[in-house]
Amino acid sequence: MTYGEPGAFRPADDLWTRLSLNYTRLEQEKYWPQNVYQRERQEQKWPGDIEGRTLLSWVLLGQATGRSPRYLEPMLDRWNDEVNAAGYFGRDYGDDISEQQLSGHGWMLRALAELERYHPNARAEERANPIIEKLFLPTHGQYASYPIDPAGREAAGEYSGSHLKRVGRWVLSTDVGCFAIGLSGLVDAWVQFGTDPRYRALIDEMLERFLAIDLVAIRAQTHATLTGCRAILKLSDTLGDPALVAEAEARFRLYTDTALTETHSNYNWFGRPQWTEPCAVVDSVMVAMELYRKTGTPDYVEFAQLAYFNALGHGQRSNGGFGCDNCVGGDGEVDLFFKTPESHWCCTMRGSEGLARVAQYQVVHDDTGVILPFGLPGEYRSHEEHLVIASGYPRSADWTIENRGGDPLDVRLFVPRWVELESVSPGAAVSPRESTTADVDGLGADRLLSLTVPPAGTVSVKGSLIESTRPVLGATVARDGGLSARVLLCRGPLYLADYPDGPAPICDDYLRNDMRIDGSRKRFLVPS
Repeated sequence: MTYGEPGAFRPADDLWTRLSLNYTRLEQEKYWPQNVYQRERQEQKWPGDIEGRTLLSWVLLGQATGRSPRYLEPMLDRWNDEVNAAGYFGRDYGDDISEQQLSGHGWMLRALAELERYHPNARAEERANPIIEKLFLPTHGQYASYPIDPAGREAAGEYSGSHLKRVGRWVLSTDVGCFAIGLSGLVDAWVQFGTDPRYRALIDEMLERFLAIDLVAIRAQTHATLTGCRAILKLSDTLGDPALVAEAEARFRLYTDTALTETHSNYNWFGRPQWTEPCAVVDSVMVAMELYRKTGTPDYVEFAQLAYFNALGHGQRSNGGFGCDNCVGGDGEVDLFFKTPESHWCCTMRGSEGLARVAQYQVVHDDTGVILPFGLPGEYRSHEEHLVIASGYPRSADWTIENRGGDPLDVRLFVPRWVELESVSPGAAVSPRESTTADVDGLGADRLLSLTVPPAGTVSVKGSLIESTRPVLGATVARDGGLSARVLLCRGPLYLADYPDGPAPICDDYLRNDMRIDGSRKRFLVPS
C-alpha cells in the first residue's frame, strides 16, 4: 500500500475548516520568523524545536491546502543569523549532550527533509548537514551510557519539559526518552539526503538504545515513544526489515494498553496520567496508519479514526491552535476539560501535521486500485485518477463517489464496525456480495466494500451510524478503584457529551469560540 502524494487530496467541510484555521493561526504574530527565532534564543530550553515545528507546519500546510506559506522565505533568509558558528541552534554544550537539543533538532531535520521535497531549491540539505555533522555525529558511541535504569529517574516536568539533571555526559530532560525525537529527524534526513554510512551507524546505535528501554518502568514520555515508533517504521521502509515493523507494533500495543485515555488521547508519560498532548495524538494516528499500510489490519484504521475524530478533534481550539486536556478516566476524572487554553509552543504546530496527514491518508493505493480509509469528503487528483467524494461521515453514513477520470476505477470504501450498510446504488459492481445491499458482517475481515465506478459515473453508498455504548477505562489508574467498569454513549465513532445547549460530539468543541479553561468541563453521556 502507498498513500497519495501530499496535496493530491483536497479536503472539504470539517477537515478543510480545521486546516484553514490552523494555517491562519500559524501565520499570526507569535509565529512570525523574528518571534519564532527569538523565543528559543532567550530561553535556550529546546533549541531548534519551535523553529523546526513551525517550518514543518508551514511546509505541510502548504502542501495540504495548495497555498504557499507566507513566511517561509523570510524565515529561511534569517537562518544564518540565528544558528551558532557550528551551524545549529542553541549553545555548544562541549562534552555534554543535551537530549532536548537533539530532540529540538529532530524536528528541524524532519522539516528540512520535507522542505527538500516541497521546495528543492531552498538549500535544505545545505542547512541540514551542519546539524548532523556538528551536533548529532559527535554523540556517536555515547548512547550505551544514556540512563535507562528507572531507579535513576524521577517524576518531574511541566507542560513544556525542561532539563532535569546531568548524568555522566548526558543532560537529561523531564520528557523522558526524547532523544528518540532526534532519531526520527536523523532517519528522515538520512533517507532524504543520502546514505552516508556514518549516519546509518549512529541511527543503529540510537535505535538499539531506544529498543532497550522499559518504557513503562522508566515512565517514558509517550510522545517521544510514538515518535520513535515512526522512526522505526520509516527505517523498515528503507531497509525492508519486517522485524522493525514488529518492534513498532509491540510498542504501539503497549501504548494503547497502558497509556490511553477514554477519548483515545494519551497520558503524557507512561504511568503518569496528568494531561494529554495533541503532539502524541498526532503520532498515534500516524503510527496506526503506517501499521495499516504495512499490515492491512483494519483495527488500525478504526483506532486512527477514533483518535482523530475525538482526541485530536477535541484538542483543537477555536483559534485553530491545539491544547492539552485532562486524562479523562486515567487520572480518576469522569469529565473532560481543558488543561491549557492552547499549547502554542508545541501542539499547535504538531496539530498541523495531524491535519495534513489525515488529508493525505484519505486515499491509499495498492495493486487492485484505490482504498478510502476515512471516507471524508473532498477531491482527489493524481495522474489520470480524478475522484470527487461527497460524504456526511462521521456525522452520517452516506457517500457518493464520482469518477471524473477516463477509465473505470476500482474503489474500496473502509466500513468500520460502527456503520451498518443499507444500500449501494443499483447497477454498481459490488463485492464480496453481489447485491445492492450489504452489511458489515458481509464485508469480510478487511471491512472493505469493493465498488467499480465507471468513467463519468457515480456510486452511492448509504448506511446508518450505530448508536452504542463503548466500554472504557481498560487502562485506568482510577483514584478510588470505583471507575473500573463504565461505558460511554457513542454515535458511530463520536463520543457525545452534555453541553449547555444539549448533547453534542466532543469533536465540535472548537466551533464554540471559547478557549477558557473555566467552563470547559463537560460530562459524557452514559446509559441511564
